[in-house]
Amino acid sequence: MLIFLTAIVGVFFVRQQGISTFQKLASQLQNLEAPVQTMFEGLVILISGILLITPGFFSDSIGFLGLIPVTRVIFIKLVASYILSRYGVKQNHEDNTLEGDFVELDDEDKIK
Repeated sequence: MLIFLTAIVGVFFVRQQGISTFQKLASQLQNLEAPVQTMFEGLVILISGILLITPGFFSDSIGFLGLIPVTRVIFIKLVASYILSRYGVKQNHEDNTLEGDFVELDDEDKIK
């Protein structure tokens, strides 16, 4: 009975969070913003729904954690850092400087 109860409650929360995320996505698209974070949140909500339907205490626990906005963001950051470290991409948020050389052309050099 507990399995069915968690599935019913989970489906209710997934539906509620999914509609909210879809509205947020539509709003961001109308404002010409890149909805990358919102799309990943929708993916976590989908996976959480699947985990809540799957019987088991551990899967239900992870599923409910995926429905809480704070833990959802933590899941996204953990997965992103794992993927980026696995493929050797280094994250450097502090310095966005490009170094390089340039050559200044005179008007005569431009014509040639």
